Amino acid sequence: MRKSIVMLLILAMIVSGGPSFAEMDGEDGFIALHLGSPLILSGEDIISLDSMNPGVVPVIHNDRTLVPLRAISEHFGALVSYEADNRVAKIQIEDVEFLFPINESYYEIHETGKQNQKVQFDTESLIIKDRTMVPLRIIAENILQMDVAYDNRVIFIGKSQASIDDQLVESIKAKIGQALKVSTRDELLALIENMEESSGEEPAREPVFENQAPAMEESAAAGDSAKDFSNTNEQVQGINEADIVKTDGEFIYVATRDSIKIYKANNGKPVLTDEMEVQIDKATGEYVEFSELYIDNGKLIVLGRKGAMGNWIRPMPEPMPTPDIMVDSIMPYGGIDFVYLGVYDINEDGKMSLVKELEVEGNLLSSRKNDEHVYLVVNKYINYYGPYAEEPIPVFMDTVLGSEQREIPVDSILYHPGRYSPNYLLVAAVDVMDKDEPANIEAYLGSGSEVYMSENALYVAGNDYNSFWGSVTNIARFSVEGTSIGYTGGGMVEGTLLNQFSMDEHEGNLRLATTSWNQDSINAVYVLDKNMNQIGAVENLAPGERIFSARFMGDMGYVVTFRQIDPLFVIDLSDPARPVVTGELKVPGFSNYLHPISQDVLLGIGQDIDEKTGRQQGIKLSLFDVSDSGKPKEIGNLILGDTGSYAEVLHNHKALMLKQEDDLIAFDATLNSITGELTREAFNGLVVIRVNAEGDLELIKEISNEGIYGQNVKRPVYIGDILYYVTDDGIRSFGFKDFAEIN
Repeated sequence: MRKSIVMLLILAMIVSGGPSFAEMDGEDGFIALHLGSPLILSGEDIISLDSMNPGVVPVIHNDRTLVPLRAISEHFGALVSYEADNRVAKIQIEDVEFLFPINESYYEIHETGKQNQKVQFDTESLIIKDRTMVPLRIIAENILQMDVAYDNRVIFIGKSQASIDDQLVESIKAKIGQALKVSTRDELLALIENMEESSGEEPAREPVFENQAPAMEESAAAGDSAKDFSNTNEQVQGINEADIVKTDGEFIYVATRDSIKIYKANNGKPVLTDEMEVQIDKATGEYVEFSELYIDNGKLIVLGRKGAMGNWIRPMPEPMPTPDIMVDSIMPYGGIDFVYLGVYDINEDGKMSLVKELEVEGNLLSSRKNDEHVYLVVNKYINYYGPYAEEPIPVFMDTVLGSEQREIPVDSILYHPGRYSPNYLLVAAVDVMDKDEPANIEAYLGSGSEVYMSENALYVAGNDYNSFWGSVTNIARFSVEGTSIGYTGGGMVEGTLLNQFSMDEHEGNLRLATTSWNQDSINAVYVLDKNMNQIGAVENLAPGERIFSARFMGDMGYVVTFRQIDPLFVIDLSDPARPVVTGELKVPGFSNYLHPISQDVLLGIGQDIDEKTGRQQGIKLSLFDVSDSGKPKEIGNLILGDTGSYAEVLHNHKALMLKQEDDLIAFDATLNSITGELTREAFNGLVVIRVNAEGDLELIKEISNEGIYGQNVKRPVYIGDILYYVTDDGIRSFGFKDFAEIN
């Protein structure tokens, strides 16, 4: 009970801001640090200790606290440089220079007109994470002429007479002490040993590739660049999402579970140019199961899962030891999975050649690509039954470094004090253009369930269903700049997220739409500021219902809830501290996905409902006019099929093909029709629909898949004026003018 009360108090301090630290941040820039934390508290702002190298943290070495020389000095206005040839870090304050030779226990003072001085101290300057680390009191007191205070692993640097009490220290710990670097392997093993079986966090989810729709990618790098072609339907412009089908305007790339295929589009007469099939290692039973793709400027990035045949026939093992001496050699339950990433060059003939590979232990939660960098978010469950039934530290293999497996470095692992769970969350950054740059992998004791990425930040949300105050979503934010990854803070809101569209960043604020599951369902929209503190909320939306879809667009948010009818809520978020519901529209059915057709018109894709019986009927497309935020209205709708109809796009936005210049969308669907009391499948294939901001919704073509079943890939793409219908086994093509098939 006491632990719950303490956690509730910490939550209250996080939300309310706790005792004010702002008055301590005067002209001298008073700051607070925390041992092991990559963050600084400056006034009320949480910032990275070293924005260019976010893995740097204050550490203990030889019983002395070491801090990054550059970060501390520059924060207080000093100039810093580094002489690589001499391995000397230099601080300049006005006309005085302070020189710190690496691995030496002294520094020199050079001042114009005076004799150079050498000052000894009782430890040495070190290079850690590519940064010069020096004793705290030397840099702060001797050189910067600042005051230093230390209390319960919290460090205060500045000039201030303000009192530092326990309440202030706990408030600061709650803000910048949320995630701390593990200092030693022994400390990490002790943390894992203390993990409770019922950690309260949702177990790491297995990836379900067939329900994770694909995406199309960047502009054409090869081929006829004058031709328009499909791009992935992505949440954030410029942030690419992986998919099972991609095109660059010349080639079409397809990932099935057992192969990667490349087709030359060839003006509607596709030709298979290369194929890579799953290969099983005859000695170990290991194989790579392909899942999704990225493409970029002649590079193909293949994602997959590396595992092993569970019943693979191996030579008869040596006799097993008797149970009473097996304590230290308990075999792990099940096999070990790895997330696979392979980078391939694609030549002008559509042939692929391997550039480099990465394998990260765990299961892929999601991935994103920004420019030439791919980011993998991986959940790794720790099988902690028995004394380390498996190795407790995740391993990886990066061909840039060699072919052997390596443990994640201990100094790349963070943990959340007081919130232990038997999971790792790993974030890996890969430069797909530089064949010689290794991947950067950071690890955190925790797990994730949803991922959202903006231009500058990666957010990973995790669910906690057993918390003291009900269902809660914890959000961790990471800075991402090239292959540099850093934890930059965390927040917490009530309720759980539906999917990635329940999160959105705008002007430095994070907006989240949640459903709480207590005695009854309650929905809300929360706003967190740049410090991940809650600053605004709209609560008690549609009690008894739950969120079926959400979309944020600039200053506006749109939320669909459902029980019997489909309420579309319009939320004005222009004042983040005071969001307000400005309008509500109720129509039969519900929307699983909302897509902006224009700034004022939303397309909803969901299912129709019989208002009297509550029975789900066909797939429903609705156009909502939200130009008047107080009076949203439905200006068009289209029902496809009847009860039992289904389309992947209902749960996977990447299954939607958009050809907006021609007001066309397309997706694969199964449409049933009702004949008396019997249901028969009437159509299975591609539907092409005209949709525009004027309210037009028209089914203009159905393209049957001719009874092809059991295909993982059923995806439309287009290049120029040709529509390609891609399946596992091949591609059919049609002209947009009359949809005649090109043979």
